[in-house]
Amino acid sequence: MLTAFAHRGAWLILLISWGSLILAAGCLTRLAVDRSMRPAVDLNDYQPVAILPPADWPAFPDAGALLRTASREALKAKNFSLTEPEKAEQALQAMNLSAAEISRDAALQRRFGKSLQARIILVPILLDFRSQRSYISSSTTQVWHDGSYEYQSLPTYHQGVCEMKISLKMIDVEKGTVVWAAEGRGRGPSGSKEEILRRLVMDLTDGLPFLPKKRE
Repeated sequence: MLTAFAHRGAWLILLISWGSLILAAGCLTRLAVDRSMRPAVDLNDYQPVAILPPADWPAFPDAGALLRTASREALKAKNFSLTEPEKAEQALQAMNLSAAEISRDAALQRRFGKSLQARIILVPILLDFRSQRSYISSSTTQVWHDGSYEYQSLPTYHQGVCEMKISLKMIDVEKGTVVWAAEGRGRGPSGSKEEILRRLVMDLTDGLPFLPKKRE
């Protein structure tokens, strides 16, 4: 009877340990804004905003599309007017340039903005992304077996983690100056990278003002 009770106790401890690890993994998400500036101009006078399509990341192939979608959703929630994504893609094709090339050149930014009739372009960039998959390893644990304690190898679950860093900046295409910028990092379970990206964009744009709603 004592042996059976000890076995149940050992497995109970194991289950509690696994549950604690999984619960802790769910709470790993951390978001931090490293740098954020207040808008240098009245953004209500600079509508609509064109979003420069962000590039993907080798280990995160959908990052570009997700980052653009998250940026659009965040700005729409603040009543910003936005140019259509298809028009931005067409402008890039017409210029025969990549978004990365435009993001580094003030003259190209001016051409890109004018082609979309936008005075400001938002440049979202995924600066860094790292990911580790979940895995199971074994660890030696003392358990009660056949009337005595012995050491057994038991499985240990390790939650995969991903980290990313994002930059957002708004550029006055007429002057070639940055009128607003924010940069931050996010960390959490590797299976939640899309949600981490969205939440990070929302955090970074939190300091932007709500614009007056336009009448239909």
